[in-house]
Amino acid sequence: MKFFRSKQDANLDQAISELRGQEPDAKALSAASERVWQRLQSGEGAAAVNSALQPIRGCADVRSLLPAFHRQELVPARALIVRDHLLECVSCRTYEQGRGLDTAASTAWQMEPATRGLQWNLPRLAFAVAAAAVLIAVIWTGRSWYFAGPPGMRARIDSVEGQAYGVGASGQRLLKPGDEVSEGEFIRTAANSHAKVRLFEGSQVEMNQRAELAVSATRRNTTIHLDQGSIIVQAAKRHTGHLYVSAPDCTVAVTGTVFSVNSGTKGSRVAVIEGEVRVKHAGSESILHSGDVVATTQSIGVVPVREEIGWSSDLDHELALLAEFSKLRSKLQEIQTPGLRYESKILPLLPADTALYIGIPNLGDALQQANRIFQQQLMQSAVLQEWWNKGRANQYPTPQELIDQIHAISQYLGDEVVITARASAISNVHSPILLAEIRQPGLKDYLQQHLADTLARSQSRDNLRVTDLQSLSSLAADERGMIMLVRPKILIVGGDAASVRQMSAQLDAGAGVFAGTDFGQRITKVYSRGTETLVAANLGQIVKSMHSQQEESQAFRNSGLDDVKYLIGVHGQAGTQEDNRITLEFNGERRGIASWLAAPAPMGSLDYVSSNAGAAISFVAKQPALMFDDIFSTIGTNDPDFRQGLARTNAELGVDLRNDLASALGGEVTLALDGPVLPTPSWKAVIEVNKPGALQVTIDKLIQTINIDAQKSNRPAVTLNQTQVGGRTFYSVESQVAGLATEYDYTFADGYMILAPSRALLLAALQTHSNGSSLARSASFHALLPSDNQANFSAMIYQNLGPILKPLAGQLSSQQLALVQELAGDAKPSVFCAYGESDRIEVASGGRLFDLNPGIPALLQLLGSSDHGTSRHTNP
Repeated sequence: MKFFRSKQDANLDQAISELRGQEPDAKALSAASERVWQRLQSGEGAAAVNSALQPIRGCADVRSLLPAFHRQELVPARALIVRDHLLECVSCRTYEQGRGLDTAASTAWQMEPATRGLQWNLPRLAFAVAAAAVLIAVIWTGRSWYFAGPPGMRARIDSVEGQAYGVGASGQRLLKPGDEVSEGEFIRTAANSHAKVRLFEGSQVEMNQRAELAVSATRRNTTIHLDQGSIIVQAAKRHTGHLYVSAPDCTVAVTGTVFSVNSGTKGSRVAVIEGEVRVKHAGSESILHSGDVVATTQSIGVVPVREEIGWSSDLDHELALLAEFSKLRSKLQEIQTPGLRYESKILPLLPADTALYIGIPNLGDALQQANRIFQQQLMQSAVLQEWWNKGRANQYPTPQELIDQIHAISQYLGDEVVITARASAISNVHSPILLAEIRQPGLKDYLQQHLADTLARSQSRDNLRVTDLQSLSSLAADERGMIMLVRPKILIVGGDAASVRQMSAQLDAGAGVFAGTDFGQRITKVYSRGTETLVAANLGQIVKSMHSQQEESQAFRNSGLDDVKYLIGVHGQAGTQEDNRITLEFNGERRGIASWLAAPAPMGSLDYVSSNAGAAISFVAKQPALMFDDIFSTIGTNDPDFRQGLARTNAELGVDLRNDLASALGGEVTLALDGPVLPTPSWKAVIEVNKPGALQVTIDKLIQTINIDAQKSNRPAVTLNQTQVGGRTFYSVESQVAGLATEYDYTFADGYMILAPSRALLLAALQTHSNGSSLARSASFHALLPSDNQANFSAMIYQNLGPILKPLAGQLSSQQLALVQELAGDAKPSVFCAYGESDRIEVASGGRLFDLNPGIPALLQLLGSSDHGTSRHTNP
């Protein structure tokens, strides 16, 4: 199959182009006109017209013209047809030479009848003119609408240090925070001044002193016109189009990244802090990644990114703030929270149709201790004070007042607070309810005298009612707000009077039957092992309640998700290690999409990930061909056109997605960030493959299909190359999207397909596998795994930011490095494991559940702002 035009085609196109480019002069045109007039006067023109009215439909017509053909009386066009036919038709050529006639053959050829030309009359001509006018009007209107850009302002001033001016057709004005800048107006910063500007589409621009820019936009793209000076741009994520920075000698194109542009008299310099950008200058194009710098002229030197953006104060400020968070977090971890609870006194009181149960400890004392630590650190840190006071000038009640109120109320309550909801509450019939034991009198008086007064003076003006059993009946049936019912031994808090009354009536009836239900017994079993925080949801009952109002679809039933039963989340301890588990239980054996996570099994793919990896995700799943069948069963049930659509897709791609692609793959996959992150992240993917040869054939077919479509759309083709190194075949797929070159390398080894952005990473993965230094065999990795009876897992998520910091040390100032080292000390590795049992999926972790490290954002920012690393290397 040919994907590109032949050399002859190219020569023909060139010849046609040259002919089209030749414009005859006036003398040649005059001579041609004279020849045509002479032919018309001599009757040649009429003869040509008359002969054209006698069509040539077959061999008989050609033979009737042979006498005139030999006398050379035919017009050139008809003579050409006869000559060409004689070259192709043996019968007519024999007839012409007088050697007999093959009657059967003589009627074999018939010329296709010519279609009758369009007969133009006045109505048709008028309609065509009107249609053309409408089309031109639509195109012109659409073009004007597109290039006019969206209405409204183009930028807003966020902050100004010093002075900034707006310069436009109406003159010059002093800009202040909050001012809007329209299209065509320039923003200019004065000497020793800085400004931060937010564009209308969300991007942020920081301007150094003596910088000048304007912003324009179409419906798709946004352009920053930088006349002079230095700017740092944080481009917003875009679904369509690009953000451009147009300097006098270069253009920068980006989507969702951070970079700087410095435009001066000698030329421009572009530095990439995070992500990837395209820079066009001097007729060439450069593709830059994180840490790369390019200058448009030789007279401008290339400097490290840190120096290029040294005038910006944001990075140091953010690092200092996050360092304060890290100190605070370390101190907060020392607070002793209430111990494990082995029973609940509230659970037996709940109604039988309880569908949501959340049990948390009474954290009043712990919250007070945390606030005390925070206030102490706040007094010692100016950076923390600036952050804390921003936007809180008129806030009431203050956070301190709310914490004091919560702590005071907690002293009246027992050791557990329960939030519960019935299945009807999920359908918005009733609101969730908070329940807590009352361990000392005086709660009602305190709530009425203190909390009600505090909320009454707040800006929210939420309706708060504090009541007891005697005055409960005075509440309106449809009253809503925060309603707090103080019973002799139980506090009930709800969002509407009906829910509070219903729960109070349940308590009056005595012990409910919830503890005896299957859901209640499941929660009781969790308490028996000890728990600090417990979240339980009867998903089966919730789904049933939701579907009682609308018919359940067959697709949902086929997915296996309608078999879901309970969701149980527990935070507790297993020996000296914290233990966190989330369990999704099903009614019977998992099926359909719910069965995709396979049973725990050894994962050989992890042996290709080194022990120094920064992150890894692994899972073992159902066979992809069976997963494909599940998708077909789920989607195809409700979509009658799904089968035909899938057939069309297979035909367009030239492969059978199920039998050619899915059947060639196994169920095990590992994705990892393993190696340097600059200039290009060292990711790798390890995929189990059952039929490597069949998969390679499928890849070849897909690339052929992509290239056919690329040729039709005049886009660059995708190239697939293969190389033998050390007896192993390495494949390389290269493509260009929007002018950006992309490379993917892969090879097959021991039943796995290993993919990476370079062959060097593939070789490193193979070396890791051979020398046994993988993550799966690391003692430090094993120490992070949760304690349970499982020898393997079905899925795993691992993170360790420590190794990522090493390449950054040389790119930071001493102050920044000290802050990062402090943050890095808190960036501890962690692991989450998942187990796919026959009737449940369980996720477990030995660390803190949802433990969000405040240093991670700073580390990620430094990864983008560092200039460490080399340019893209070639394959060895």
